[in-house]
Amino acid sequence: MMRTTLLRLARRTRSRLLSILFPHSLPAAQEDQSAPEQASAQQGLCGEALVLASQLNGKTFHLPDLWKVLSDWPLAANPHAQRLDALVDSLLERIITNEKKLKALKQANFGRLISLWYPNSEWPELEIAAAYSVWIFVWDDEVDAGDTDVSNDEELSRAYYQKSLSTIHNLLGLDPVEDGQEPVFEDDQSLHPNMALFADVGRGMRATTDRIQRERFYRELEHFMIQVGVEHVHRMRGSIPSVEKYIEIRSGSVGCAPQIAITDAMLKIRLPESIMECAAMKALWRETVVICFILNDVYSVQKEIAQDSLLNLVPVMYKNCDPEKQSLDTVTREIEVLLQKSVRGFDDAAKSLSEMTSNDAKLSQDTQSFIKWCRYFITGVQQWSLESRRYGMAECLNEDGSLSIVL
Repeated sequence: MMRTTLLRLARRTRSRLLSILFPHSLPAAQEDQSAPEQASAQQGLCGEALVLASQLNGKTFHLPDLWKVLSDWPLAANPHAQRLDALVDSLLERIITNEKKLKALKQANFGRLISLWYPNSEWPELEIAAAYSVWIFVWDDEVDAGDTDVSNDEELSRAYYQKSLSTIHNLLGLDPVEDGQEPVFEDDQSLHPNMALFADVGRGMRATTDRIQRERFYRELEHFMIQVGVEHVHRMRGSIPSVEKYIEIRSGSVGCAPQIAITDAMLKIRLPESIMECAAMKALWRETVVICFILNDVYSVQKEIAQDSLLNLVPVMYKNCDPEKQSLDTVTREIEVLLQKSVRGFDDAAKSLSEMTSNDAKLSQDTQSFIKWCRYFITGVQQWSLESRRYGMAECLNEDGSLSIVL
């Protein structure tokens, strides 16, 4: 029933979604109408991804100790860490019915990650953060996992994105309301199972943020879903983009920007729009996102290739290497350069923001809290990625802190 409904919705909105999600796809007149069916029928890898997987199979990706790049940045855990673990487990149990998948998600220890992300937040804010964090991991897995109808069918995935965005818009209180009318929010029971947790997020955000904050949050989620869609098409068709294009896609699909968009609410501060929309703040966001996706990609590459996904910075850089220098050691050096460049860009943006707000004590304090949170966000990703059984990096760790990751 759910599959039939989604297919019907997908066919009704196909043209509009193609233009929204995939503006650089073939024009409608030239598009191969059998492509979605062919892609849906594909099992495992195909195209460039299949060739690339065969080239990387059995090779070892060496990674230096990346803590050295982040050595001056703060790392702390929230005192509610154990309570968070229990909350995250209960949230997962609400929406995951597959026992094997539920066990794997619990072992990932998302509660620990949220504790590292929000070391100073109080319990009401942690409840919103936990619901959001679990929701985005589960929502994304529905598309990436390769074992769901949505992950194996382009039309179903487009319908999934569109319905999700419609639901998010409603639950954030952004739907238009006629004068004198009360807003109507979707009933929890009618939601797609993967959207049920977002009802908790929506309630929390409506109570603690203004419309401008929620609109910014929605825009970032929309961009996230668009880029997840673009990434999904590459994965289905076995194509590997250029490094530059991949960075553009991954900066959206990693899902960090929406998390940054709710930072002031989680910290119980409200920075003025003149600061939130200035060039230095945009640079801080951009570098935070890039650093996080670099860390996520290098630590998840083994898991992703094992799941037939080559859309990862490591394989993409390898594919785009100069043929005479093509090696994983070259990739390691290029990743180090990219990471160090982003860290410098982050520090420059933080310095600019500090200078801009130095004449106002309260504004300066709130801005420093925001900057510090971005650093916690990054070091939290770093620490959790090394610890979590989701990626298995403990088995790849060398005595000097470097990693040897067999692909």
